Amino acid sequence: MSKWDIQVSEVNGVVQTVGSHVAGADGEGGLVAKIETFGTHIGEAGTAAASGPIGTALEEFVGEYGTTLQEMVLKSGSCIKGCVDATTAYLNGNLQMASDAQGNAGNIDDLDL
Repeated sequence: MSKWDIQVSEVNGVVQTVGSHVAGADGEGGLVAKIETFGTHIGEAGTAAASGPIGTALEEFVGEYGTTLQEMVLKSGSCIKGCVDATTAYLNGNLQMASDAQGNAGNIDDLDL
């Protein structure tokens, strides 16, 4: 990376916006809340269907996509953290650390699900 020119206030605005989409303005809404209610709604659909095959299909659906939904939240959080870490390092004058943090943004390989 040859040159950095970060507008910190604009980065903060983007981080706040993305964070509110992921966790809601109160930390309990957004995508996180949608995933939680998703499970509730799937369970209610299975009960309402009162059908073994439909219940099985819904369980398989949740099994297939539940982890993907969790990974979306983890990846979003990792991106936010990487952005904040890179910006902080930039403000502290450590451009190599900023570059490393930017490069690690979105990495969830080391996280346990």
